[in-house]
Amino acid sequence: MASHPRRLALPLGLALLVAAVACATQPPGGATPPAFRTAASDGEWHLMELAGRPAPLGAGGRRATLVFDRDTARAGGFGGCNRYGASYVVTADSLRFTAPVSTKMACEDGMELERELHGVLEGTRRYRMREDDLRLLGELGDELARFERRRP
Repeated sequence: MASHPRRLALPLGLALLVAAVACATQPPGGATPPAFRTAASDGEWHLMELAGRPAPLGAGGRRATLVFDRDTARAGGFGGCNRYGASYVVTADSLRFTAPVSTKMACEDGMELERELHGVLEGTRRYRMREDDLRLLGELGDELARFERRRP
């Protein structure tokens, strides 16, 4: 018995519509809030670039880091001289950090890096995350910083 083209067209059309809606609703950052929190908290992010230029190293020749805590929605790490922490809020299309707070050591190296990193966190409005690459973006989608993930 031959199949009618109309009988095949309806299921195929419905499948294409579902796929189109799924793609259209994918957040710009690439993940739902729970998926972002899970993925971002897997490892330590090392700062590689600030505003498109190689990121300087901090005190002791160390890279600034960013670590996300999935359960508390807090982030923190090594800022260049001090340890810092901030809360974060992620929605379908944005990522925002509260103003970072940090320990108060003074270092010969790393203080400028720390100021820049804190400014980046405060200016972050969106993100793009692909596997081991995280980019923090400003209001207009401008890239503020690029991090690479290091896993234990």
